Amino acid sequence: MLIDDTLDAVLLDAGGVLVLPDPERMRAALAPLGATPDDDACRRAHYAGMREVDRLGKADWPMVDRVVARTAGVPEDRIEEALASIERIYLAEDWVPAPGAADALLALEAAGLLLAIVSNASGRMEQLLLEHRICGLEGDAMAKVTVVIDSHVVGVEKPDPHIFFLALSALEVPPERCVFIGDSVHFDVDGARGAGIRPVHLDPFALCPFTDHEHLASLGEFAAGTPAGR
Repeated sequence: MLIDDTLDAVLLDAGGVLVLPDPERMRAALAPLGATPDDDACRRAHYAGMREVDRLGKADWPMVDRVVARTAGVPEDRIEEALASIERIYLAEDWVPAPGAADALLALEAAGLLLAIVSNASGRMEQLLLEHRICGLEGDAMAKVTVVIDSHVVGVEKPDPHIFFLALSALEVPPERCVFIGDSVHFDVDGARGAGIRPVHLDPFALCPFTDHEHLASLGEFAAGTPAGR
């Protein structure tokens, strides 16, 4: 996917794009229930959960958590027992860097693109990205982003287009010169479209059945289409 000179900025979701639930913590939580998923299975479980959000067209988290548990290998007769553990992994545990995310952001920055984060989060996303050396407002040997919009901080969340407008205002870039990369249709594709931004769906396991928007297998795939110093 080659990026041309019609693009000035890349807006990105954080969860599922830059950070993911910690596979080690997921294994530890689910082992007593008979599931010991490897790292790849843990990642697949996350994206399967996002696919369930998209199938439902809403964030019914108990339904989503059942899909996550099932995809992670929890036996069917123990799925309900797993829900509290899945909720804790998502809401109470720190997430870990998505493979290749930090390098991909550096490549996008090197290509001359402005970067911004737009995340439905709990108020710690800016700090989490900084702690993991994924990106920060000052750069400092990591990709520099113009702004980190955290829904908990600003009081509005995706798919409401107003959360995207906050990022566009900080970037001072019109929506038609941006893309937004996220891991769901409901929150990210639909939200970006509502703000007039071209959506790109990060879908590494090809779970999305829709053909009306672009898909990526990895953030690195997108970054590879950005000629250096364009």
